[in-house]
Amino acid sequence: MNATESEQLARWEDEGGQSVFCAPRQRILIVETDARSSARLELMLHASGYETRVAWTGDAAVAIAAEFHPSVVLLDLDLLDVNGYEVARLLREQAQTHDLRLIAMTASREHPGRELARVAGFERYLLKPVATLDLVELLQVKGDDTAE
Repeated sequence: MNATESEQLARWEDEGGQSVFCAPRQRILIVETDARSSARLELMLHASGYETRVAWTGDAAVAIAAEFHPSVVLLDLDLLDVNGYEVARLLREQAQTHDLRLIAMTASREHPGRELARVAGFERYLLKPVATLDLVELLQVKGDDTAE
């Protein structure tokens, strides 16, 4: 944004106008053990206008969520230190993350946890690699049921 655009934006804001530059960005925590996958997701989400943080373990996810206050958590179910269902439970127990949207991710088509994911409060169950357009569309609307 050049100086003229900045000045115009400041005048509009003083007049009560809204701008896409002022819109709060939705915060998304990516919990993924694979560095390449998390980097790909983060890059795609940044390009779509989201603010992100990444955690590679369940313990880190809980700590980062307490500080970052995400509205959505994309959570790999197969973490190295603790399973994704336990992380979901811990996040739900924290007052500041109680109402967040949980989206489960797994690389296994045979994962036995679809029902566990629903019970744990995940609104969706996605197979990796997650398709960019599908994820952005999902983030734009609030879902209620667990789906693939």
